[in-house]
Amino acid sequence: MVSSLEKTIRVVVVDDHTLFAEGTVSLLSSEPNISVVGTAKNGRDSLKIVKAVHPDVVLLDINLPDFCGTDLIEKIKELDSNVSIIMLTGQNPEEYVNASLNKGAHGFLLKDCSKTEMTVAILQASSGKYYFSQNMAPYLRSVIVGEEITTNIMEPEKNHGTLLTPKEIEIIEFIAQGLRNREIATTLGIKNRTVDFHVSNILSKLGVKSRLEAVLIYTKDKVEGSKIS
Repeated sequence: MVSSLEKTIRVVVVDDHTLFAEGTVSLLSSEPNISVVGTAKNGRDSLKIVKAVHPDVVLLDINLPDFCGTDLIEKIKELDSNVSIIMLTGQNPEEYVNASLNKGAHGFLLKDCSKTEMTVAILQASSGKYYFSQNMAPYLRSVIVGEEITTNIMEPEKNHGTLLTPKEIEIIEFIAQGLRNREIATTLGIKNRTVDFHVSNILSKLGVKSRLEAVLIYTKDKVEGSKIS
């Protein structure tokens, strides 16, 4: 895996829907630090491409003509253990999450995601972080490697803090102290991917793109005496 600051991130798109695959390639072509180095319509061809080009990230459709995407994860990892895999789906992904993460996937994207979200997911996955599409919250309950994660949709209120669950508040407090996701995971005794999931939810709920922005908004509301629940 590579840092987006070091060199161009090489991506392979695996999807049997030609229109979606071509659209994805077109969208990513405008990103200077992302390069699509291959596309495949089935699992067999994707393995040939991965073996030949050793990409940094694979965007992998769950449903392929010859493979279930979750079964393909291990085969890809056998060819290149350093590649990060983001699962793509246009349907309810709940039944695939545990299996995909346990086999080594670095996150999920729903196919109706924006270009910005896809780009963020690729950047995070390429640096070893996990990413979950913002629109996945309604589908996820206790599916992250057996660890219970609250993802109930809450009604928006004036105070940003009231949008956060107790666990998310605990995590953003650690972020405010300068801890990285890996350090937070160690402190709380949970998996890195679980912290990444919570951080993704925090950014989404607060409507920001960076940890710093999230901390600033959270701290401002806290100082103003808002009730956090």
